[in-house]
This record gives sequence, structure tokens and C-alpha cells, in this order.
Amino acid sequence: MSDSQIYDTIIIGAGWSGSIAAQRLSEKGYKVLILEARDRIGGRAKTYIDDKENDIKIDLGCSWIHGYKEGNPTGKIAKDLNVNVHLPKPLEGVIYGKNGPLSKEKAASLRASLSSAQEAFKLPHPSPSSTESLASALFSNSSRLFKTDSKPSSNPSNTNIDSTSPANPTENDNISITATGSNDIDKETLEGLARTLEIPLGLKLEKVSLKWSGWETTTSFAGSDAAPENGYQSLIQKVLDSSKDNVQVKLSSNVQDISDSTDGVQVTTESGSKYDAKTVISTIPLGVLKNLSNDFFKPELPSNLKEIIKGTNVGILEKLLLKYDQAWWPNSSTIGSYTLLPLNNKQPNANSTIEEIFSSSTLVVANYASGSLPLTKPLLLTYLSETPAKLLLKGGHSKEDIVKGFHNYLVKRFEPSTKPNEPINGEITNWLTDEYSFGATTTPTVISEDNKRSPMDFKELSRPLWKGKLGFAGEHTEMEHRGSVAGAVISGIREAERVDRLLNLIKA
Repeated sequence: MSDSQIYDTIIIGAGWSGSIAAQRLSEKGYKVLILEARDRIGGRAKTYIDDKENDIKIDLGCSWIHGYKEGNPTGKIAKDLNVNVHLPKPLEGVIYGKNGPLSKEKAASLRASLSSAQEAFKLPHPSPSSTESLASALFSNSSRLFKTDSKPSSNPSNTNIDSTSPANPTENDNISITATGSNDIDKETLEGLARTLEIPLGLKLEKVSLKWSGWETTTSFAGSDAAPENGYQSLIQKVLDSSKDNVQVKLSSNVQDISDSTDGVQVTTESGSKYDAKTVISTIPLGVLKNLSNDFFKPELPSNLKEIIKGTNVGILEKLLLKYDQAWWPNSSTIGSYTLLPLNNKQPNANSTIEEIFSSSTLVVANYASGSLPLTKPLLLTYLSETPAKLLLKGGHSKEDIVKGFHNYLVKRFEPSTKPNEPINGEITNWLTDEYSFGATTTPTVISEDNKRSPMDFKELSRPLWKGKLGFAGEHTEMEHRGSVAGAVISGIREAERVDRLLNLIKA
């Protein structure tokens, strides 16, 4: 079935970048069609709404406007659409070692040591080999991680080591204590805390390029964070609702191929529908681009672009949500988060039990009962980095077994005086296995042979083809802001402006 209309632009994907591009182009009077493979808008913005308590709305994908006061354009979008945002109240984050919670002094010492080590390895000079990893530097005997005179960095974008508010493992609590006692903390504990970096990075430290460590922190939005009221998915819907009537959105429209033609482009869906336009913007996530057949784009993408798509890394970050009838964990009204360091240094594998996976992993648990945000409920949201996420999602474990297993693990770590009730409900994300994402967001530059990988990969992913008729947007196309909502938003604005210029040239 063919659509007789000729659109100015077809946008593939109704996530952040696609929705913003459509809104901006509609303001210019262009006729826009969005084709979205999912049965919902939002892409990797997905808001959980409890089926019994509708006021419980928690983002299971992107969740924060990082750098809200520092100019993140997403904040202005929320303001323009009259969407309230909430800045969390800072609260203490507790670190649990093998023998229970660490004292405030020891916890501050560890955090300061990690902060100092990160600062030391930020764009190191002279530049190390492209094969050297961040882990090789952080865990070396000369690393500041193991020094006793470290002070935390004053740069809010530098440390991602402490969660002082619900649902945000990347917030720095601006510790002012000088680390004077890290020598009485064993190396294993320090390394366990350093593994919290794998949560926001989306991959193991052994894969992160030391050469490019911290490269994007000079331009990324950081400092204050804000949560949009009712969640990110609702905010994206408001973006689309604010578009003019010349924007159509077709859900459950999985694209089969995109073809260049003399007069423009043609997009064919799996249902056989064909749509013609003067231009097309692909916001297909990098994880999905990696799995497309060679003939998805006709003609095929250039070989150098295919190599970059293959070599650029997509991160893994999953969220595990547990809902209870009442908060039973320690100091639930005053603690923002619990960082659970591993109980052992064993490397879990595909044969590990659920308890063994959790026991061998560094976990950050955000506490929604603390009152840091308006939503104050007996909920715990846990961030799963690459290793536990892969083993849990690809190990054949059911959601029910994972929820029960993690509850039992929390009871073991928190040691309540009375046996708590089991969770009322639980959810675990599956971005890694989701056919429309195949991962979370892009990661920092990874180690490589012969300097093959660099931040320039993200720039290359943004370059248009077919004399400008085929464009690319999404967080993976923003060199300065990859892996973030800001990157997706900025890329959508960038492509809308570029397509506007091209369409004006075509008119002329």
C-alpha cells in the first residue's frame, strides 16, 4: 500500500531526537511523518506507572535533566511546555562493605580517593596508548585511588560515585572531607567502589579508553539535576502535542528499508506500506543500526561508516524496581541511596546463581521512601551495570525469580531485626535484549588497536548522505553530548535546522 502524499521529511523514530526534529520542522510549515516501530512514543524514555497507584510514575529509561541549571536545553523545553520539574533534596548515601555499613568518615575517604583518581586520569598527558584502559590506571599501585591524601574534585561533572537522591546514581554530593584514612580500607573495597563508575559509563572499566578518559566532561551538562513531573515519556508526548497539525505519527510501523531516488527518498515498512518524501532523518539507535541488514539502506552505507557503526560501543544499564507495602530498610526516611559493594571478588559467570550474581557485583540502590522527591513511597530502584545485567537478562532467569532473589539479597545485606514482607511488585528493564534498542546508550570511547576509536566516531555518525537527503540524529550522533537526553535533543534541533536549509535550497 502506498501513501499518495509526498512529505517534506520522514523521521524514523518517535524518541527525543525524532520528536524534537518534528516539532521544529512543523514550526517552519513542513509536512512531517514519524514512523515509530514501537506501539508507544518515547523510544528509550519509558515511564513505569503502577497499575494500582497511578501517582507512582518512575522512569525506567532516561530519567534526569542533568545540568538543569547549567543550560541543558531539555530544561527549557520543559519550561516552555509548562511541565514542572523537581530538584531532589540532597541526602546522605551509605556504603555497605562486606561487614555492613561503613562509617561516614571511611565512606567520605573512599569517595574522595576515587574522585581524586578520576581527576588525575582525565585526558592524561602525555597521551597513553589507545589499548590502555581506565582500569589499568585506576587499579595500578601508583593510582591516587590508593593514596591517603586525596581530596575530592570540585568539578561536579567529574565524579559519578555517590547517589544522594532517589533514582540518580550519578549525583555528586560535594564531599568536603579530606581522605585521611583510605590506607585502613582494603584494596578490594576501593576497587568495589570504583566499579560504581561502570553504572553511568555503561561498560566495564577494562573496556574504557584511558586515552580519552573524561573527554566529554568538559562540555557535558552537569551540576544540578531535575526530574520532570510525570516522567520523561509524558514530556515527549507534550513535545509532539505542541507540534502543528502537519505532523503525523504512525506507531507499530517498523521500517524495512530506506531507498534513495531521483526525486527524494522512499521508506517501506514491514507491512508493505510505502512513503515518499524529499528527505528522511534516521534516529534509529546505534544498537539497532548494528543489527540491520546491509540492504536496509539502498544504496548501502559507505564502508567507513559501517566500520564506525560496528566499532562504536553501546552501553548496558538496566533498572530493577521493587515495591513494598512499607519501607523496612535502615534509616529509610533519611538515606538517599545504598551502595552495596561486593561480598566477594569472584567473577560471576553464566552458571552463577542469582544470589551469586548480586553478591559479586557493585550495586547502587536508590530509596524512594526518603522524601528527596515529591514521590515518597516504599520503593527501591537498583541500577545494574554491564556484568549483572547481562547475566540476569541472558541467563534465562524470570522476572519473578530476579525480584525474589534480589529481595533475599537485600535482607542479607541490611539484616533487619524482623523478617520483612516480600515485594508487592517488581519490574526489571530489558534494554539489552529489546529489539528496538539492543542496549542503553553509547559509551565513552573504548580501547582499540592503532587508535581506531576516538570521539570523532560520534561526529562521523552524524554526517548526512545522499546529497543531504538522508540525515542521522540521536544521542549517538552528538560528539559533545553522547549518551544523554541533551545529546538526543541537540541532535534533533541540529537535523531540523539542516533539513530546513536543504529544503529551502530545493525550493529555490
